Amino acid sequence: MSDLPQLPEPFAALAGLTAEPTIEQARRLTAALKAVPELQRWLRVQREHTTRGLLDANHTRAELAPILEVSKQRVSDIAAGHLNSAALARRARKAAEAG
Repeated sequence: MSDLPQLPEPFAALAGLTAEPTIEQARRLTAALKAVPELQRWLRVQREHTTRGLLDANHTRAELAPILEVSKQRVSDIAAGHLNSAALARRARKAAEAG
């Protein structure tokens, strides 16, 4: 399980950012906002890993679909690591901007 990505660092430290406003607090909040795409990637991988594990442990797509608030087909897609159409569109836009 060590090959799974780690939670991006800026998010691990957010719990302490509710105190008096400071320059450091502003810097860390900005870093966290900029790292949201990393958090989304981390969450996708964790959801894929968890969904695959649940399916392997004899849970069904029909059982998991309402819990994940997706269709049975999407449960299979998540477990296989397939991106949804919105994520594919974002990836295509990013590639177009870079190239």
